Parts: sequence; structure tokens; C-alpha cells
Amino acid sequence: MSFDLARVRASFPLLTREVNGQPLAYLDSAASAQKPQVVIDAESRFYEHGYAAVHRGIHTLSAEATTKMENVRIQAAQFLNAASAEEIVFVKGTTEAINLVASSWGGNQLQPGDNIIITEMEHHANIVPWQIVAERTGAEVRFIPLTANGKLDIPKLPALMDSRTRMLAVTHVSNVLGTENPVKALVAQARAAGVATLIDGAQAIMHQQVDVQDLDCDFYVFSGHKIYGPTGIGILYGRKALLDQMPPWEAGGSMIATVSLTKGTTYATAPWRFEAGSPNTGAIIGLGAALKWVSELGLEVIAEREQQLMNYALEKLATVPDLVIYGPRQRSCVIAFNLGKHHAFDVGSFLDQYGIAIRTGHHCAMPLMYHYQVPAMCRASFVLYNSEEEVDRLVAGLIRIHRLLGLSFNP
Repeated sequence: MSFDLARVRASFPLLTREVNGQPLAYLDSAASAQKPQVVIDAESRFYEHGYAAVHRGIHTLSAEATTKMENVRIQAAQFLNAASAEEIVFVKGTTEAINLVASSWGGNQLQPGDNIIITEMEHHANIVPWQIVAERTGAEVRFIPLTANGKLDIPKLPALMDSRTRMLAVTHVSNVLGTENPVKALVAQARAAGVATLIDGAQAIMHQQVDVQDLDCDFYVFSGHKIYGPTGIGILYGRKALLDQMPPWEAGGSMIATVSLTKGTTYATAPWRFEAGSPNTGAIIGLGAALKWVSELGLEVIAEREQQLMNYALEKLATVPDLVIYGPRQRSCVIAFNLGKHHAFDVGSFLDQYGIAIRTGHHCAMPLMYHYQVPAMCRASFVLYNSEEEVDRLVAGLIRIHRLLGLSFNP
């Protein structure tokens, strides 16, 4: 299947917008991707023609809505090649998924003296929940450091892992550096030592095919809004044997089997015991539309196109004077950089005047900023709807900013 950029871009209505009198160049999809019309329509149709509470009624609308929701659970399981739909938990996003595992699995498994291993490149969502549960249980958080080229210093892992290591939680792809970690090898190393594993797939799921059975991980998590779906919805894949052992982490409707004021409460089986309250059914249906759209386009086709664009972007950005790019040459779809000694916020503000949207700040990865000894970075992210022309506009904008800010550049 060939990649038709014009057709893909036409699927995203927001990409026709102008910002500050310029055509929008949206280079912030790693923060949140735009939505194709099919996703917008799917969610809208549900609210217009089929909305009802799920798992709570026998009337037609409730039954239809429940079926649609549970069909997306099956679809998500197939998308990840999970062994069963009962290994799929609907959550608000990656952050809630990790908090769920840290609170439920970690709170139930960790003892004083145990340890959890994360990495220096993690998003705060894969740091802070482990710190909280470690403080609560008396466990310790350890981390794999980075090498000079922005990769994990994996030879340091054996020294960190011991008989009290209970969890290895690592990002599949760094949200700042674009580093793709060898998660399959890391999982194998952890499994050989009897250590559970969680993979944060928030920055990987939209760029490549993920097979959780092939990875052999215990948990895999991602957010719908990164893969062109709605906000407020995400997926926690959990190995069923582990989910069955984990206690509820939130209580309320839908996650119970029986409730008695005098005899206590019994809980629903997994995954429903982790889905207290009314679910975000509209977003679940929108996520299903997004997964279908991506699958029909083809993740292999997407990956090939995005790699071509990344190679083009790195080549063109190399012509910008005083531009510092962080991370390895081989990377997945994000480029973090700074322009001379100028603050990332200033650079981002100038680019916005040219209609170019990038991310600036610490990117919810303060330990990574400390590693590079910078307060902030700029980040341009590229996905299937971005073009070489947008790369050229970014490069031209940076060169213009370089001139305006009086840096040492002689055109």
C-alpha cells in the first residue's frame, strides 16, 4: 500500500486552520495528535443517535452502547495481540494506567526493602507513581542512567537488579529524545530474574506495531489521544493472571459483584473491577474508530513514511547554526533541540508567530533536563500528516530567529 500524504492530510479538518495569518504547521503531535474526521464522526454519532449508560440497563439503547463499548475492548486486544479481551482495561490514559498498576499491583506486592527499577528518561507519569507507592510501602526506586548519546546504559542494569527487585518500568520510546528502547530484550532480562515489567507505550503505539505477547511484558499502557483518538481514554493491557490477583484501586458502581451493609462487598472479575463509575463511552467508541483508521492505513506504511520524514528533518535541521539536538541519530519521530543560549520559550513563541506549533518546556521529564543541564528544550514531533514543506518552514523559522536574536550567523 502506498502512502498518499494529500489524502491523509485531508482527513484532519484542523490542519486547514491558519495561525497568526500563516498556514498551521502542527509539530506537537507527541503531546497530543490531531483527530481525523472518522474519529470525530464516530464520537458525534454516538452522542446524536446512540447514547446511553452501559452495563446498567436492559433497554435497547443501553444494550447497544454496551455492545459497542465491549467491541472496542475486543478490538484493542486484537490491536495489541493480547491473549484475551479480558486483559484490556479502559482507563483515562497512560498516566491513570500506571497509577492503577502502581497502586493496585504495587500496593499489594511491594514490601519494605523491595525495589522498582525505572530509567532516567522516563516521563513523570512513570516516575512519580512509583515514588509514591515506594514511600508508602518502604520500597526503593532505582534508575538506569543514560549514556552520552541519549540511550539507556543497559550494562548497568544487572548491578541494579537483585533478589528484591519486583518491577522494571520503562518507556518504549522517550517522549523527549525519541530513543527507542530495546524493550523486548529488557523484558526478557527481567523475566529471567522473576521481575514484573511495565512498558509505557504512549510514544510508540502510533508509530509501530505492538505485540504484547511477543514482547512478553506484564503490562503495556498507552493513551488514545496520542494515536489520533479522543482525550480522556487509554488502554491498560495486563497479563490476566496478574490482573486476577490485583485488588480494586477505585470503588463505586460497576466494579462490584455484591454489596451489603452487613456482609461486606465482593468485586467483579478483571478487567471490570478496575473500571469503577460511568465510563467515557463516547471516547471509547472514538478510540475504536482511531484504531481502525490506523490499522487500515497500515502501521508498516506509517512507519516507513515517518522514517523518511525524520531523515529529511534531521538533514535539514543540521543546516541551522547553533542548533543543539539532543539524543541519538536513530530515533522515533521527535527531535528535541535548543537554539544557542536562548530559552526554549522564546524560540517557541517566535515560531508560533510563523504558524509553527512546537512544544517547549521540561516535557514532564525534569530528570532528563537535569541530565543535560538545561532548564527546558524545544521539541518538534512528526507524524503521518506532517510534510517536508513543514520541515522547511521550521528550518527557515529557526534561521530567521537566529538572525533576529543576533546569534553568530553570517548568511
